[in-house]
Amino acid sequence: MRNLIVIIISIFYGMTLTAQDLQSYKWENRILVIYSSKSKSDLLATQFDVLIKEPNKLSERKLLLIQASKDRYRTIFPEESAWINSSLNEDLKIAPDTGFEIFLIGLDGGIKLRQQEIVQTEKLFSLIDGMPMRKAEIRKQDQ
Repeated sequence: MRNLIVIIISIFYGMTLTAQDLQSYKWENRILVIYSSKSKSDLLATQFDVLIKEPNKLSERKLLLIQASKDRYRTIFPEESAWINSSLNEDLKIAPDTGFEIFLIGLDGGIKLRQQEIVQTEKLFSLIDGMPMRKAEIRKQDQ
């Protein structure tokens, strides 16, 4: 799991991180990895449409969106990046015949959701908002 976190964090900061560097970023963001075996598909387009309609809610929940394919990835939100070669699909243990899969990785680096269908924002936000760290964030905002 630690290697997965290092790879994902390095995606956003454009560097190779050591375990020591990881500690300074690990608790910064939740990450939604959207994997598709094709860089353009109806499922992928629909998923992005669903998510991008609520940028404020994504930001509020510290969500970073990554589009991943078999050998590369790019960030989608909060800023779009160029494609970068990677083995993210191997690190997430995505089966070679998988066409579409979504992973929610929590602030602690653990996989909180893994599914092969479009995730609606209501489900995603409800899942995140039910997490202890998110509840603490909400309480802190309300003070």
